[in-house]
Amino acid sequence: MKANVTRALVALVAGLAVVADAFLLFVKPHLSQQSSASNTNGQSWAGNSSDSSSSNSNGNSSAESSSTATLKDGTYTSVASPNAYGEIQLQVTVAGGKITTITTLQAPSHGRSQSVNAQALPELTNRAIAAQSADIQFVSGATETSTAFVNSLQDAINQSINASN
Repeated sequence: MKANVTRALVALVAGLAVVADAFLLFVKPHLSQQSSASNTNGQSWAGNSSDSSSSNSNGNSSAESSSTATLKDGTYTSVASPNAYGEIQLQVTVAGGKITTITTLQAPSHGRSQSVNAQALPELTNRAIAAQSADIQFVSGATETSTAFVNSLQDAINQSINASN
């Protein structure tokens, strides 16, 4: 009985740690971007129906994506972003304040994932470089890969934004 209670407590603490990590990696950077955006343009981040931001197919507002003017030059390795089939980890190179190269360091390569990723990752890379942000349209049939790619890319972009000179 005591072992079961201990296991439950350990599982609870581990779950809370995962939630806290996710908050720090994905939510907090967006909150700081939102507050700085509202401070610089005098508009509330929530905005209203006349807000000029547009939404893409994955539900992210383009106002949430990073401005290329704030990217600091360097090479940034993201955290490995998990999906149902494995993890995706990217290395992003920024030069002249623009994303110039996105290299996939880690991606699921077993079973069907290999063929899905062979098609989806180059397309996602091209879309991200063209958009200069993680606010890109997902690849049809590769939702899990697209989600993990965007999360990993946003982490690298956040590192670039937060990098000291």
